[in-house]
Amino acid sequence: MTTQVVAVPAVRAPEVDPEVELILSLCARPLSVAEVSSRTGFALGVVRILLADLVDQGRVVVRTSDWERARPDAATLRSVLERIREL
Repeated sequence: MTTQVVAVPAVRAPEVDPEVELILSLCARPLSVAEVSSRTGFALGVVRILLADLVDQGRVVVRTSDWERARPDAATLRSVLERIREL
């Protein structure tokens, strides 16, 4: 949810559904997926599907945060959790 999306300016804007138009207008500036969901009132899962379609169409670019790229894997998190439980 910390991943940010930003709309790619279209040379010729094709006709789109109102929901997609709303998302594209919100993404004129980088916005997190969670913020898009909150501002549109659409469920997070719905926003993720719509954004995936927009990425496939080249209408939106995804920017992953440094934290997202460098976050620990599941094994490391399990190890930390086990150590905490031992305390």
